[in-house]
Amino acid sequence: MAKSFKEALDTLVKERIAAGEDPAELFDELHREANQVFGHYNLEYELGMMLREEKKD
Repeated sequence: MAKSFKEALDTLVKERIAAGEDPAELFDELHREANQVFGHYNLEYELGMMLREEKKD
């Protein structure tokens, strides 16, 4: 069992590439998935920064 998320992801990526998957397509898939999962955090950060800027003015 992997010790961390990084190790688990690294193992999964290596297995899929060894099975013949195109690394560029795999990267695109992981990029889309990460944006779906974590994308709202960037939006929350941007909104927070906008609110902070408005309070300064």
